[in-house]
Amino acid sequence: MRITKDMKMASVIQMNYMLIPVIYRFGINLGFGDKTVKEICDETEIDLNFFLQLVNTYHDKDYFPKEELQSIPSKDIVAYLKMTHSSYLNEKLTEIEDLIESLQHAEAEDEKYILLIRNFYEGYKNELTEHILHEEEVVFPYVLAVEEICSTGFISDSNKKIYESFSISRYQDAHDDVEEKLMDLKTIMIKYLTPPLNTSLYHKIIQLLFMLEQDLNYHSRIEDKVLLPKMISMEKIITELI
Repeated sequence: MRITKDMKMASVIQMNYMLIPVIYRFGINLGFGDKTVKEICDETEIDLNFFLQLVNTYHDKDYFPKEELQSIPSKDIVAYLKMTHSSYLNEKLTEIEDLIESLQHAEAEDEKYILLIRNFYEGYKNELTEHILHEEEVVFPYVLAVEEICSTGFISDSNKKIYESFSISRYQDAHDDVEEKLMDLKTIMIKYLTPPLNTSLYHKIIQLLFMLEQDLNYHSRIEDKVLLPKMISMEKIITELI
């Protein structure tokens, strides 16, 4: 069932509670009473079309309105992706790390296995953090500069410097290594390690890893299928301006 502007926001959550973090990244908090999606978006000055396209993308894995999302200004997409980054760094990664630490403290006899998980996870966390910082410091400023150049037809000195220092083609394979490392961690925990005595905690960690992987897949799909094509097209326009 597709989410529409006339649905009550509370009904959207009841239909798919996994949308809570997605909605929160738009700056929408719970406690919205019986207000509709449109009413909430109007109150919070959120682009209704962008909101609907995005929540439906998360709600239905087979739904991906690439053309509609590519029509959204890059600054709005970047703002959402930055909120997603903040969620990863300040919430999701920390939550998993805290559970692994709890597991390590609870089961001394399984210390060597848990230490392996912790070391592998720390490696993954560091790699993902580095990837996120690269996007925040290099990729997103480039995206915004390119969009400004195309919308104004003018290249300022600052935008020219940003444009000449990077190319979106360098970015296309950046997600693969990060995603593979997370898959490796899940495989190790599911196939090769004997669960510790605290199996409920161990299973919770695996569940959170799957949820993180799913969220990252949606995040990457927006970047790879929406931002990248937009930037490639805009780069061609800029080439003609220079």
